[in-house]
Amino acid sequence: MADPLELEPLSDAQVDQQRTSLLEKRERVLAAVKSAEQNQDPDELRVADEMDLSSVGYDQAFEYRLRDRDATLLKKIDKALRRIDAGEYNFCEECDGVIGAPRLLARPEANLCIDCKEKQEHVEKMYEKRRQRMTSFEM
Repeated sequence: MADPLELEPLSDAQVDQQRTSLLEKRERVLAAVKSAEQNQDPDELRVADEMDLSSVGYDQAFEYRLRDRDATLLKKIDKALRRIDAGEYNFCEECDGVIGAPRLLARPEANLCIDCKEKQEHVEKMYEKRRQRMTSFEM
């Protein structure tokens, strides 16, 4: 059973602090994305040999993964800000229970209570195991 303190919702003042924190985090992510775009070298693909081309390809793939992660984080931040505006920030999207102040303070963009998040992760792990088994049979 969960600790009763973990089930306490954020106060209105704490929600306002979270809004400020989320907006600041959003600006940092956008600045990082903009900086990465500005630092991208258009001549990068003009390389001397296959090893350089391979290295450039790896770097680009890594950069794309970072951009995808940043885009996902921005979507979560925007969703959390909308939930604050709608007065739904303290409540789990899955079970409508209280998310709890400790979880929201640790992860401001959280939209599930800890129990629902654990269930979601369990389902994801089961899906991953099943996918691995299916892939291993195909080989």
